[in-house]
Amino acid sequence: MHIITFSFECGGFDRPLMRGGLSPLVWQLSRQYAAQGHRVSLVTPAHGHLERLRASYAIEELPGTGAPHTVPLVLDPKVWAGQPAEMSLELTTTAHRMRLDGVDVYFLSDDWLDLLPDRLYPPPGAEGRDLAHFKPLVFQVAGLRFVQEVLRPRDARAEPAVVHAFEPAYHYLLPPVLARDPLLRTVSTVAANAPVGQKVYRPQVERLLALFGVHGTDLDVLDGPLPAEDSARAVMGRALAGTRMHAEYGPDHVGLFPLIAAHADLVDFVSPGQQAYYSTFRDAPVEALFETLPVSRVLRRRADRLLTGGCGVTDSWLARDPASVDRERVLRRLGLDPAAPVFLHSARYAVHHKGQLELMRAVEEVLDGGLEASFLIRCATGDGEAANAYFLSVADRFPGRVRLTWDLAEEDTLFEEAACAQFCVFPSKFELDGFLIAQAEAMACGAVPIATDQQVTRHFRHGVRPLTDPSATGFAVRGSFRDDDPALATELAARIREAATVHRTRPETYARLSANSRSLAREFTWERAARTRLDAFEDVVRGRPRPFPASAAIAYGWFDDLPETARTEHADALRESALAHGDADAWERAGGPMDPGSCERLFAAAWSRADFARCLRTAVLADRPDLAARVHGRGRVEGDAEGGWRVVYRHEGVVRVEVVVEGSASREGFGLETPGEALASDEPVPGPTGAVLVALSPGSPEHPGVFSGALGGRPPGRELVVMLTLVSGRVTWDSLPLARPPYRLVATDLDGTLLRDDLTVSPRTLRALAAVADAGAHHVVVTGRPAAACARILDALGYRGLAVCGQGAQLYDAGSGRLLSSASLGRDLARRVVARVEEALGPVELGVVTAPPDSRFKVTERFGERVRHGWDVTADRARLWDDPVDKLILHHPELPEDELAARTKELCGADVTVVHSVKGMVEVLPPGTTKAAGLERAARLLGCTGADALAFGDMPNDIPLLTWAAHGVAVANAHPALCAVADEIAPGNEEDGVASVLERLFGSEAHHD
Repeated sequence: MHIITFSFECGGFDRPLMRGGLSPLVWQLSRQYAAQGHRVSLVTPAHGHLERLRASYAIEELPGTGAPHTVPLVLDPKVWAGQPAEMSLELTTTAHRMRLDGVDVYFLSDDWLDLLPDRLYPPPGAEGRDLAHFKPLVFQVAGLRFVQEVLRPRDARAEPAVVHAFEPAYHYLLPPVLARDPLLRTVSTVAANAPVGQKVYRPQVERLLALFGVHGTDLDVLDGPLPAEDSARAVMGRALAGTRMHAEYGPDHVGLFPLIAAHADLVDFVSPGQQAYYSTFRDAPVEALFETLPVSRVLRRRADRLLTGGCGVTDSWLARDPASVDRERVLRRLGLDPAAPVFLHSARYAVHHKGQLELMRAVEEVLDGGLEASFLIRCATGDGEAANAYFLSVADRFPGRVRLTWDLAEEDTLFEEAACAQFCVFPSKFELDGFLIAQAEAMACGAVPIATDQQVTRHFRHGVRPLTDPSATGFAVRGSFRDDDPALATELAARIREAATVHRTRPETYARLSANSRSLAREFTWERAARTRLDAFEDVVRGRPRPFPASAAIAYGWFDDLPETARTEHADALRESALAHGDADAWERAGGPMDPGSCERLFAAAWSRADFARCLRTAVLADRPDLAARVHGRGRVEGDAEGGWRVVYRHEGVVRVEVVVEGSASREGFGLETPGEALASDEPVPGPTGAVLVALSPGSPEHPGVFSGALGGRPPGRELVVMLTLVSGRVTWDSLPLARPPYRLVATDLDGTLLRDDLTVSPRTLRALAAVADAGAHHVVVTGRPAAACARILDALGYRGLAVCGQGAQLYDAGSGRLLSSASLGRDLARRVVARVEEALGPVELGVVTAPPDSRFKVTERFGERVRHGWDVTADRARLWDDPVDKLILHHPELPEDELAARTKELCGADVTVVHSVKGMVEVLPPGTTKAAGLERAARLLGCTGADALAFGDMPNDIPLLTWAAHGVAVANAHPALCAVADEIAPGNEEDGVASVLERLFGSEAHHD
């Protein structure tokens, strides 16, 4: 194969061209592809280093590549104030080839690509101030031109070449541009986990796609509509935008990762945990937001394109012997005590991403406490200059204990330092790493890891507990999603002390951990990582399918995407994963019993994850109002006389509760990093978003899991948005109503009430119901129809909640299409009722509704015009009793239905319930069955009572419903008996009477259509 590696950075062979783990990833894979017999062309910027490189390598300028070209820039006026809306960069980009280790390296050079030779990357603060910000964009354009004009196969019959590009932010144009080219296949490697919501200016993307002849790409479908400004989703996004996990953009931007996910032939990750994390963002603060984004569905739909290629440690590193390093000599040269255990940290300077602030705080704490240990800390900056005054102050306080350096060292130096260390410390945060090569290198020398328990680095097994586990490698601290996290620093200090104690008092345990670390890390080879990718490349080039493993879909919680065969073949694993997620629907589909014990376990699992939707789901399926009440009682918001708000939140598994309030966080001195230091770093400083997170105060030790606090002003949005950090480390979101709606429960009959005569619901009524939901109230359909007869209508409504059906005899879950419970009349009782009525009133026409799941209407033939489409008509009465009966229907040829209902109640009312809901028919139901009784049961599951309810109806069978509710409304076309008990008469069903009342009470902006 011809493999074209495409990367903004590739200094794996040349230290000045390297800024992080991306360089060795690109270079080592390129070398291995070539070593395994493939043609490899590496495209990368020269970054102004051509002359320096020529002094060490044979480099030739490629003839015919210096033609002038134009890169059009479309500037966002909100960012580039004072600049023209559009401009063009007139460039002459030349290509220069160097052949090294079997790889053709093509350096692209022009006025823009040679900018910033020291740091390579534009600083985050350049956007809006310095056009050097567009250097990576210029590389995409120039690199794409070079691939198409020079490297693309010329023979239409040739095998397609594979363009293997690295890091979405530096190649998002390639997949959509090359997707229609039959001679090029694109592979996108996500090396570090940039925010999935990262976007680029849409007019710029459209202009560049047009530059390459790409038209008709539907960018709208990649991002979806923006949420309502006052919605919980929007408030959550604004709060996260004040962190390093998310950024907010307007509708004039498009997501760069969705561009890749929708068009790349493969999306490649460097570790299994990274693929799992970036496909689900499970347990991270952005998980709830990610689930609302179209890209989450794209990844599930295109799961067969996902690949974990892996990462590795260089052969040259693995070939060295740590025992050959003179540890005492090296440490004395560094000014450290060889007798003390050495804790190593080696990474680029990224104070927040790498957890270096918490590391320095932990170092200060343990050394202040007298711990006998040495710390060898390298925070490499692009120019080797010191970047943080606080870090320097810690090193100055502890000479002989802390060695702090800032330069990019060669492999010889890095290996010596790693070989001297008993422990390596990597408290990375935000799940931003992909693999962490530096940790693997240190472990390969036998250093025992102390690191955060990130999903993305679980391949290192430092989170395995207890230490006596034969596979354990080290010590873990919880993951963190906070810039300045004192709790993480405290926990890190505790793990450092624990590690030093193990080293001193349990040498056999330390030796086992060290041996495990060394053995595990040496399994991560570039040869294996390249082979994994090459196998996948061959599948793509040859059009062979790559099914996504069912085991991965189950682990990710993608239960709905599993084919039926997988549900059967993997039933045990599916039940185990469903139980871990607290997903009652998946549990039941996998054959799990919904017995009381299983329901308790499912509820406990969902509760431990603070997944309250699934908690309520289990409570409904189990008919457990007590569990539902626990969910409904978890939090409370109350306004006070001064306009403030008092919040109380209860959950025994929560360690931190933060609420979103209006305001902007001050960043001065934030994280012991000055504004100047923050601006100079490679980490962008989050800007103000108008929403900040404020922590509630935990309760006393006697009341664990209780948090409370007062808010000075009204929170943004319709609800109080709450971020929860659980004892497990999971971070998730919740919302609490800010104001009590006028009614928490809105119950509506269907026929003749909510529905127009043609059985449709008007747009006006749908908008009014949406206003009910927005206010935090529940809408419950309460109908005489059996569940089977109203499912189609509810689907058309988009109704997904509980429905009370069969005059109250059935509780139906429209979201899953599941009948939760059903009361039956019974054939014997039905026949006795018929006998009594006919003895007193003469012959009647009969009908029955059979028991679920069929729920068929069966009637005698003289029902006449009352027979509806789909009913079974029989001349033989005996056939009515062939199946179990839910309810009985009576029609008298002479008596009006009101009189028939009254006489039937006199005759049989002690044994059954008798109602009149449809002209010409009287229904006989199991005893105690009323719409009110059915709604009361549903209301308990929703945490409501009759005092919270507003009810609408039109027939006498709705009388119990309206009298049970706090406010009962009859529509103008209602039966006189119902109007007599109603608190209000609304316009008729054809005039959207339900909507008119809801608009008044819930403030809907609906209008007449």
